[in-house]
Amino acid sequence: MKREISYYKILGVDENASNHELRKAFCKLSIELHPDTTSLEMDDAKSKFQDVLEAYETLNNSNLRELYDNKLREKSRSKHNTKVLNNLIIDSNNQNLVGNRRPFSNGELFSLFLLFIIISISLICSIFIASFTGKELDTIPIWLVK
Repeated sequence: MKREISYYKILGVDENASNHELRKAFCKLSIELHPDTTSLEMDDAKSKFQDVLEAYETLNNSNLRELYDNKLREKSRSKHNTKVLNNLIIDSNNQNLVGNRRPFSNGELFSLFLLFIIISISLICSIFIASFTGKELDTIPIWLVK
């Protein structure tokens, strides 16, 4: 699972940085990381440059920056309000599962229903066949008889 890094950390600026500081950091990083000017591998340089570009575009726009800051604050608040229970992280505010569990889909529920029906029918048929062949239903397991 890839951990998300904040746009501020990607650009290497403070959360209260002005647009001028953001532009300076972006220019510096774009020169270092641009695929045409860096010594890094092409794919690595491309992905890092795209991360820097996305961070700058988000933080340079005042509306997007405000939304992003609110999202960061909400994440930090929810981080403090979580409980770890049975290898699942449960958000205490709305009790949503954040871990690896999810609700069953309709197809999965139908499969479980069919499995239950098949097992029930098999059990009933085995009892029915055993009663007609003369076998006893109350048998003592061999490991108990000694």
